[in-house]
Amino acid sequence: MFLLFLRTCALPFLFCMLAGCQQSDMIKDFEQIVPLQDQQLARHYSDLLREKQLDYVRMATEPGNNGDQIRQALPALSAAFPAGEPQYVKVVGYQRIEQRDIPQLLRISFEYAYPEKWIVSTIVLRKYGTDATIMGLSVAPQTASLEQQATFTLRGKSLRHYVVLGAAILSPMLILSALVLCLRSKLTVRKWPWLLFISIGFGQLSLNWATGQYLFLPSAYQPWTFIVSLPLGAIVFLLVRKKLAAPASLMA
Repeated sequence: MFLLFLRTCALPFLFCMLAGCQQSDMIKDFEQIVPLQDQQLARHYSDLLREKQLDYVRMATEPGNNGDQIRQALPALSAAFPAGEPQYVKVVGYQRIEQRDIPQLLRISFEYAYPEKWIVSTIVLRKYGTDATIMGLSVAPQTASLEQQATFTLRGKSLRHYVVLGAAILSPMLILSALVLCLRSKLTVRKWPWLLFISIGFGQLSLNWATGQYLFLPSAYQPWTFIVSLPLGAIVFLLVRKKLAAPASLMA
């Protein structure tokens, strides 16, 4: 029974962990999949903001109420950047929206690394060929790089983290064990409704592993997020399995 549990539960979990490691390697190469022209265009305006060349940023900002709000916020956004040159700058977020007869929309985020601070600068552009106007700007100081924040570690985690981690591991194991038992058991009722009931989790609890909060951050570096559903079907089946089992005379 233990070997069956290992094959059906523990090994799939290990495969998921390995897939997570491979995804982490892909994240590191995220910058390579963003078109160079889009990177350069957005980086140009982001660097102008960092270098406090605000007149050029104002001229590139599109007209209207939204543009006026951006222009008013430029001094505060620019002040968030520390003095001096960053140690590195890399793309950590990218979104492109294309529609027929409508200018292309780009949303690109850059991480600027300084000795004791990291800055995530996000710029939204309305692109016209090789030119663009600024639709949105945001600057978010960080106490650690996004890659560090997204790293899975047990150090310094609260009881809530361990409870959710344990539930995230045990819940699929319980479901898989119940599915195997259901398939191998002789029942007096049809199996497929039970198989469907067992395989469905009820409710959803997600925990951002990096912050301990229930949220989702769309960026190149995604914090580990554990999602747990109550394996109600598996629990109910395990409780009533003996009552559903066919008598030995029917199994002969």
